[in-house]
Formats: sequence, C-alpha cells, structure tokens
Amino acid sequence: MNAAALRLLALGSLGYASSLAKNVVKEALGRPPHFTADDVLFRHYVRQLTGHGRLDRITSVASTHEGAGSQSLMTMRAIEFARAQGLTYVHTPFTEIHHADRPMHEWAAAWESHFNLGAGEASVGDAGPHDAVNFAFTFPTLRALFGVEDEDRPFEESLVRDFRRKYRLNKTPRPKGSPSVCIHVRRRNRHDFHSEDATDMACLARVVAQLRTILRELGVGHTLRVFSQGDPADFSRLDIPESQLFLDADPFGSMREMIEADLLVTTRGTFGHVTGLLCDGIVLSDGLLPSQKGWLTYDAGGGFDAAALASKVSAKMRSASGR
Repeated sequence: MNAAALRLLALGSLGYASSLAKNVVKEALGRPPHFTADDVLFRHYVRQLTGHGRLDRITSVASTHEGAGSQSLMTMRAIEFARAQGLTYVHTPFTEIHHADRPMHEWAAAWESHFNLGAGEASVGDAGPHDAVNFAFTFPTLRALFGVEDEDRPFEESLVRDFRRKYRLNKTPRPKGSPSVCIHVRRRNRHDFHSEDATDMACLARVVAQLRTILRELGVGHTLRVFSQGDPADFSRLDIPESQLFLDADPFGSMREMIEADLLVTTRGTFGHVTGLLCDGIVLSDGLLPSQKGWLTYDAGGGFDAAALASKVSAKMRSASGR
C-alpha cells in the first residue's frame, strides 16, 4: 500500500464520518443526503480493499466556475486516465458552464453538443450519479493511487484523433476556401482573477509580424482573422484591419472557424488550447500548456522557429493543392 493509499484512508475516514453525521441531520430534515467527491472515492477504495467491489468507473463533473475550455479539457483528461488505467469512463453531460450568454440549460447543452465528448461512452445515468468517482475533483489522489505522476502531459495522438472524430460526428463539412490563418487572443475580462491571464500583446504582435513575412515570402494567399473580446483599439499593436477582428462574436462559430483553420495561433488559456487539440491544421502555441507532437511554440518574446513554420506551411499548401 503506497503513501497515497494510506493518506486516503486516514483523511478519507474522517471526511466520510463527517459527511455521514451531516447526512443524518439532513435526512431528519427531509433533505437528500450528499457525499463529496472525496467521500465517493474513499467509499470505492474501501470496498476494493475489502473485496466488495472495484474502483473501476470514473466521470468528470468540473467546477461550475470554469468555462467551456476548462471543463472540456478536464473531461478529456478523465477519458485519458480511464483508458490508460483500464477503467470505464462514464459521461456526465455539462450542466453549468461559466460565461453563459443564454439560459444556462441551453448554454450547457450547446457546449455538450459542440464537443460531443460523450459520443460512444457509457452514461453516468446508466448506474446512478454516485456510482462513478469524479475525476475533476479527485485527480491528484487518483493519479497517486495508480502510480501516475501528477502532471499533465501531451495527449497520445490516437486519443486526440478520437476527440476530433467525436467533434466532427455532428458537424457537416464545409467547402474549403483560401488558406485560413486564425489567431485566438485571450483577453482579461470581468471573470478573470489575475491580470496575467491576458495575452501579452507586444509578444503577439511580433508573432503576427513574423507570420506575415513568412506567408508573403512563400507567396501564400490567405485570410487572417483574430478572435477575441474587447474593443478594436485594444488590438492596435497587431496592425490588423478592423474587418479582420471578430470580437465578442458567437463562441461556437468562433471556435469552429479556428478549429478548421489551416494555421492556428493560440494564446494562454484552455479555450485556445482545446481549440488547438481539435484543429487538424498547423498549430503555433505559447507552450504554457503541454504542446502536442508537431506543434510549434513561440517564446515570451514572440520568437519561434521560422524555418520550421515555413516548411510546415509549404507542405500543407502542397498537400492541399494535390502536389
């Protein structure tokens, strides 16, 4: 038994006893009982130790204070963990997602349909909501119990391909136009807690300037669009016409445009990172979250391997034209 297991048994028993006591009071008041995610994990682990069951089902119900990018990425991590450890992932649909621009049930359902991560998966409703361990709130302990380092790494490419397959199941292919370059700019808004959540515009301006030079030297005709929030004046450093700024636009359409881009530039944040995961095109990221195989990254000064990007752009254009 490793240290994580001993810690779970020691602390979990105290937490579970506390929950049991609270639930006695709740039942006396006619209120439904409630067990935390840690309680459910503790119960499953004790059953496994005593031979009365097995910890074999996990789900993901993330914090309702998180947005679509964060919640979808956590679901992807839960699916990854389940498959790697031989567990069953059971899907819990989104119910509440931050930054809603419509009634919450419609907003959550729209994101559920957009990512389609539950396609082909068992449903948590098949066995009851308390049957599966919630990975979103217990992943450090789960990883320790299974001897997995508590650190996110790039996803296996086979799993990324499956996420893309799920995403496209309910999307109609659209005709391809001229090569598309899309840039996601993470802007600080009223929901953010730290100023560093915003994109460094000076850094991004240098990235955009280099991109233009590369595309011009290669003679690649393209459309360039920026997706973000804010006022056009906020993006003056990028030297991009206002007609190419898509600000405060529909997030579903914006994400789809970026996913279908031939070249996508992502900035900090899970929204952009998940967009990059689902994109089949060239991805140039800030590298703050684990970069996938084949992605290029730029540094804090906006520098990146221009020759490698030019090679990727040339190869993609040749592939697109059948040469």
